Amino acid sequence: MKRQYKDEFRFFETLIPLILFSIITAICLGVNFVASAIPSLNDGIAIHNFLARLIIGDDNWSVELFKAYFDWSVYVSIFLILIYSLMRINKK
Repeated sequence: MKRQYKDEFRFFETLIPLILFSIITAICLGVNFVASAIPSLNDGIAIHNFLARLIIGDDNWSVELFKAYFDWSVYVSIFLILIYSLMRINKK
């Protein structure tokens, strides 16, 4: 790709959609975790959005499982943002 686009192709620009998706995923999983952690909001544990259902699935729900998925999504988002920042700084 670099040969085809010559100097116009920059890998850090391709990370932007992935970062946005990762942040949206972290928000969805965070909403799901908070809603399950506060018992007054619900009668039990449930999935609260479509994206969280796709990621977590339908088996063995628990507050700890929701927190683990949320934590990993935040770590991935931070990692991608750091990689993007480093590549942006070192683009020259």
